Amino acid sequence: MPARQEPGWRTIAPRVLASTVGAYGLCYAWICAAVRLLPMDAVDANILATCLAFILFVAVILRAFAVRSVTRIWSELLVGTALPFALMLGVAR
Repeated sequence: MPARQEPGWRTIAPRVLASTVGAYGLCYAWICAAVRLLPMDAVDANILATCLAFILFVAVILRAFAVRSVTRIWSELLVGTALPFALMLGVAR
């Protein structure tokens, strides 16, 4: 039975970047969109959106290491970050 190889840093580094930098960007985009879209005072909307972003941040971290393909996690992060910006552009018009 052949020995199992441990994953190298080249397979782990993109996942670590996705789970830190990518998750931060995604959460920040959704916080910005929620503050502008929620029908409440800006301070209350900011607190609510930030609390929900902590849950999203943990979910993205778990997803970054659960998905088989690194390309898939980065494409999900790009689409997930572009969606709130599209919502904000639609509301601004």
